[in-house]
Amino acid sequence: MRDGDGPSTRGAVAAHLERMHAQRVALFEDLMGVAEHRLWERPARKTWSPGEHLDHTRVLNACFRRLLSAAWPVVSPWPALLPGARRRLERPYATDIDDVYQRPSMPSWVGFMWPPRRTPKRPASLAELERVLAYEHCAIARFYTGKPERLLGHVTVWDPAIGRLNLVQALRVGVHHDLHHYTAVRRLLGS
Repeated sequence: MRDGDGPSTRGAVAAHLERMHAQRVALFEDLMGVAEHRLWERPARKTWSPGEHLDHTRVLNACFRRLLSAAWPVVSPWPALLPGARRRLERPYATDIDDVYQRPSMPSWVGFMWPPRRTPKRPASLAELERVLAYEHCAIARFYTGKPERLLGHVTVWDPAIGRLNLVQALRVGVHHDLHHYTAVRRLLGS
């Protein structure tokens, strides 16, 4: 998907934020009635429980948000300061990205870098997991809201596993990441 000329692609950030919210709400609706102890049952010795998957998404979202918040004042002026920047900002930019978690080359072992703080030894209720994840999603929405999408689309970052992507695509990767773990939670709970 590209932004630029047509109204059909305007508001990609809003669409990604809505998708992030909707998939979280749908997951927690599906989890209503699940016994709390099942959230913390590990299927194997060194495998995360459903609750750990959920808390990992919160931890990664918080890290992502803090990184963007710290980097924004540094990176946002550059597209406007560089020679020819006004013309560059008028160019189309990507607003979507494939589900990188479906790529065979995507390393799934790197989750250890963002370990869940809630574990079977330090469990939390389903309501608490939902509350803190919703808080992080709202904080991400606050970061993106009010920023010119065209500028977000032209500020790029580099990820060692994904490559170069702009901040609109980075939000979409976050949505894919959440869904990746929500799918694992559903699979582990048999729903």
